Amino acid sequence: MRIWITNGLASAALAAGALLGVYAAGPALGSGPVREIAVAAKPVPLSTADAAADRVGRLRFLGALVLESPDKRFGGLSDLLWEPRCQRFLSVSDTGNWAILEPEEQGERLTGLKAAWLAPLLDEKGAPPASKTAADAESLARTADGDIWVFYEQHHRAERYHGVSACEPASLALPAKERRLFPGTEGWPANGGMEATAARGQSFIILAESVPAADGGRQGLEAGDGPVPRLFRWTPPEGHEPTGMDLFEGADGKTHMLVVHRRFSPFTGVSAAISEAVIDEPIASHVAGQEIARLAPPLTVDNMEGIAIRSEGGRRYVYLLSDDNFNRLQRTILMKFELLPE
Repeated sequence: MRIWITNGLASAALAAGALLGVYAAGPALGSGPVREIAVAAKPVPLSTADAAADRVGRLRFLGALVLESPDKRFGGLSDLLWEPRCQRFLSVSDTGNWAILEPEEQGERLTGLKAAWLAPLLDEKGAPPASKTAADAESLARTADGDIWVFYEQHHRAERYHGVSACEPASLALPAKERRLFPGTEGWPANGGMEATAARGQSFIILAESVPAADGGRQGLEAGDGPVPRLFRWTPPEGHEPTGMDLFEGADGKTHMLVVHRRFSPFTGVSAAISEAVIDEPIASHVAGQEIARLAPPLTVDNMEGIAIRSEGGRRYVYLLSDDNFNRLQRTILMKFELLPE
């Protein structure tokens, strides 16, 4: 678990105390039935210094919301998957919950939240997580067959869910169908593992948050049907670590990666950098992204971990989501942008 400060005046000691206080009591793990929950959505600007600001790099701002709920299990959201059929998001938390978020939009702009649901992630035996170590879900991927895969840190693994859909909240009660381990990840640090993942067909592209590649950058792997994943090196923006990823087909007919990274310093606060890269098939041994946008104060930003791409009518929209770590100094923020051409 990491400590993030969203206010430059807050001290690292205060943040640490707040975080430890929450975890002394223990954040509520996923449990109980699928249930709809109340979530308040407060609109916030792109910049606290300029209410009219509407662009950062190649991203055009289309709204942001701070999400809060009286349900103590809401929070710690780590990734997003967009479901075009019902225009909802599927998410997971680092305390072992599914979440469904149904955004409210007026025209292009993100203006509120219509509804939200919460349910525990169930293992192959239909049991909810027994400990925070077992519950630390960090990323999501949807394979070509429609199955949803949840990737975990601490106990590095992926679990496959057949039939789970944001369009059908009751489907969140389905147990996992299988568990998959990836060779080479056994020695990854507990809190530095499979933070950023995406599926290409039936294969997975995975970026480790803090595992160095042999020749610099961060370790990536492409895992297909073979027993041994293909390793590659990802070069993140300086000082930033990858935390979320999504793929899309570009106008060039090639696969593009969009990766969100985070950075934290007790002196400068938190920032997020978004990079784009074109990837080959199979993936090259070195993938270097081009930074397309950076969020740093006075721009709205927090511990950004989730990213989802929505393609409609030849345009692409990018949603970002922050993980509040159940820390009162942090916020759950959902942001919407349009990805502009180069």
